[in-house]
Amino acid sequence: MHCSAVLLLLVGVAEAFRICAFNAQRLTLAKVAREHVMDTLVRILARCDIMVLQEVVDSSGSAVSLLLRELNRFDGSGPYSSLSSPLLGRSTYMEKYVYIYRSQKTQVLDHYVYDDKDDLFAREPFVAKFTLPSKVLPSLVLVPLHTTPKAVEKELNALYDVFLDVSQHWQSEDIILLGDFNADCTSLPKKRLGELVLRTRSDFHWAIADGEDTTVRASTHCAYDRIVLHGERCQSLLRMAAAFNFPRTFQLTEEEALNISDHYSVEVELSRAAHKIQPLSLATLLLPLLLLPFLPPQMGLVA
Repeated sequence: MHCSAVLLLLVGVAEAFRICAFNAQRLTLAKVAREHVMDTLVRILARCDIMVLQEVVDSSGSAVSLLLRELNRFDGSGPYSSLSSPLLGRSTYMEKYVYIYRSQKTQVLDHYVYDDKDDLFAREPFVAKFTLPSKVLPSLVLVPLHTTPKAVEKELNALYDVFLDVSQHWQSEDIILLGDFNADCTSLPKKRLGELVLRTRSDFHWAIADGEDTTVRASTHCAYDRIVLHGERCQSLLRMAAAFNFPRTFQLTEEEALNISDHYSVEVELSRAAHKIQPLSLATLLLPLLLLPFLPPQMGLVA
């Protein structure tokens, strides 16, 4: 084994904080009451310190209450809490944004529904400010958006105005925009995507790449779901970003997976410390070399 690999095994890295967004596709009480759906949802949620659920269409709140109960039974790293928006929409079809979070690691500092005076959004963002277990970045603002496929470009450009409103409201530059943006394929061709304000400004980092597939169906390959980071401190802590292919991880057929959602969740991991600027100590660097005589032969240095 290479010395660098030994170093990673022995030293590890700072514990990460995982933020996720998931279009749970018409989440209702009847849906979560199905055992196999509940089991899979709970395992997806348990990966995340903060999860932003979209397409929650349960007006009673019972679906989220049941989900929280089962999540707390399943995973001992909680307890989990939730923060829900009002029902949002222009017609009889309404959705909620719901944050589900590990209250042992993070707390809600403040929240509000964006005041969409010009009715630019079908479902205006439900913005929330959370604490983080990091001295580098003690708090972070999340701005979720589920765009309507009929007006993706208009809504994503208006999302920049939400960013400006949020940054002024809380005097914060460290902000994550996330959710089902419908930002690919026929909903938003690549040329139009490149012309968005959020793409032309270099201070926004699109962590989920354009080539990523965030859809469950084998017949589609679209990066609909995105996570966009703003702020030097926030971006310095970024450790990884990906779509979570839950059908592959949990060995589900496409048909079984589509009972959960037609989207993958997307996620970013933030380190507690800015790993780019923190050098390793001499003792840490020497530790693997000192331990080499005690490693099994197959773990020794290789050429």
